[in-house]
Amino acid sequence: MIKVVVTDMDGTLLNEKHEVSEASLEAIQKLYKKDIRFIISTGRHYKGTMSTLEKHNLKCDYIVASGAEVRDQESKVLKQVPMDHSSFEDILDRIKDFPVTARFCSDQYDYAIGSEEEVKESLILEARHFFYDGSQEDIESLPEFKQRLDHVKCISSVEDLRKDNISIYKIFIFSQDESIILEIDKSLSDIEGIASASSFASNLELTHINAQKGIALKEYIEILGYNMDEVMVLGDSMNDYSMLSMDFGATVAMENSMEQIKKVCKYMTKSNEEEGFAYAVEKMLNDELEELRIR
Repeated sequence: MIKVVVTDMDGTLLNEKHEVSEASLEAIQKLYKKDIRFIISTGRHYKGTMSTLEKHNLKCDYIVASGAEVRDQESKVLKQVPMDHSSFEDILDRIKDFPVTARFCSDQYDYAIGSEEEVKESLILEARHFFYDGSQEDIESLPEFKQRLDHVKCISSVEDLRKDNISIYKIFIFSQDESIILEIDKSLSDIEGIASASSFASNLELTHINAQKGIALKEYIEILGYNMDEVMVLGDSMNDYSMLSMDFGATVAMENSMEQIKKVCKYMTKSNEEEGFAYAVEKMLNDELEELRIR
């Protein structure tokens, strides 16, 4: 019997407008009525998570920054697993000749090396790639872009992070060329103590080796007193792989998932644009989840 539902945000709970639909909100309310615990597990840091979810007043626990931080239903920080600053120079040295942008993500802000104008240009490039293919003026007027820009602070070097004792949970690397992301991932693979994953084929997310969604989720549900077979997990990308590849009771891939995700999940629901989250929850609540089984 499922007693906990865990979902990724982007590409899973959120639609293509990066919003929680009415159908999904209704599905979450049904979980509450059945006393089923609801957990958000996302690559976003807490501040970025709440910028999207706060208005909905959800009662949930949070696994954020790809597993680097865990918060309870009152948003109290229970665990943090920051990266080791000593690896930053090595990482930057290995990616410096590639046409990529990199941000260092803390629990509150992202930090980028460069001037304000350079950082803005890199965010515009990402915005065109991920969610809006318009003019620079149009992009800069978008509330979501302004929000992202406000979350980024400029630094001159990684020494600024060390000097100000800023804990970094994740390094986010972006390139429009997906083959470059693969090449960078390979070039960083021998650095001890880090894990790599992706929310999209065009990005790479580096965390501490122990800061992974699957590790954080398993540890947290056991602290809460649940068994793995009582947990349903939904996701779509490689930064969900560590939890979807584990033997939780129901692992559910979105139809828009990367192929590697579909291969390890037990079930598959509709895409995030077709209310896949709400559809899977309804199937589970009606004891019809087996209709979605793929392996």
